[in-house]
Amino acid sequence: MSSSPFTLFNLPYVPLSIILNTMNEMQIMKLALTSKRVYRLSKMLRKKRMERVSVCIGNYSTIRFETTDSIDHTLFRVSTLSEIQDDSRIEYLKIEDTVVQTQKEKDGRGCIHSYFEDIFIGIQTLSEIISDFFSVPIYRLSVTGDRNINDPRRAINWIMNRQETIAECSYHSKETSEEDLTYFLDTLRVTKSLDVFVKTSENFQYSFKYPMNLDYLHVQGRPYPWLTINNLIETNPRYSWMVETNFTSEDMRMLLILWILGWNPNLQTLEFRLKNLDLQTILNGVPAIYRETPEDLSYKWSDGEEEPRYFDYFFEIRNVNGAVASIVADNGPNEFFSLYVWPDRNGQQYPLERIV
Repeated sequence: MSSSPFTLFNLPYVPLSIILNTMNEMQIMKLALTSKRVYRLSKMLRKKRMERVSVCIGNYSTIRFETTDSIDHTLFRVSTLSEIQDDSRIEYLKIEDTVVQTQKEKDGRGCIHSYFEDIFIGIQTLSEIISDFFSVPIYRLSVTGDRNINDPRRAINWIMNRQETIAECSYHSKETSEEDLTYFLDTLRVTKSLDVFVKTSENFQYSFKYPMNLDYLHVQGRPYPWLTINNLIETNPRYSWMVETNFTSEDMRMLLILWILGWNPNLQTLEFRLKNLDLQTILNGVPAIYRETPEDLSYKWSDGEEEPRYFDYFFEIRNVNGAVASIVADNGPNEFFSLYVWPDRNGQQYPLERIV
């Protein structure tokens, strides 16, 4: 007795939709790439969720996918044709009009290794398909590695030509020119998070071309930090943490006065290490009250930090809008200046009853 093979996409739409929506994003994306008809039906029948697509271009080029339940998948890793091993089991996948050499990851996570003559073309081709299938823009762009690998101008031109803004962007490179960095920042339109780690000269300066209200800002210039107080005012970060800065105690005093007068009402946390921290200079003319607590206060400032910050003495300040903040700092070289605005990330309120 013979039986014909079961053809999934010959099912009526209702049962087909039920089956498709039992699949995770990795499974349905791989299925969708098998034909144009399967792609069209899978895109139409899948349930829409709040998904995010992240692209990394560099020494380890990937396209990642994150869902609202914080499950993070690497859909594709993109490499050059020269990286194909002699003993690799290569499969051929036709994507639009391009035949791509692929290989499934052997560790069971399901990532597809794809090989292109030009990594950037591979990232571009696959990202456009994934973005279209899930009907979402690219959420995060990471440009890393040496310039001959990442070509920052090419990357930022592509992103900004395909969509008006990008939520998160990081640019890490030990070998880049200041002209490339300036072009990258001039062209970029970021809305939530900016992370820059590049080598710059002692005289490098930059002014952002449009006002921002970032959730997170981290800029590291080595060996010469270049971020200024004006840059903070231009970007209005909710959170900012930097180990190496050129900020002075007078800069911090100006920042506190601006916050008290109403600058950046969304500010939550600042943590900056100063080359020489002088509390007397920082607090000069600032209406601050010294506070101590019988036990350590805890302050959760970031979802990415497992441990909260702990402190049992600080200076209390308030701004014109009634917000309360704690200044935590000690005199000396290479000390951190920290400003924590209440409530913290977890919604913990300023604990008035425990303060003396």
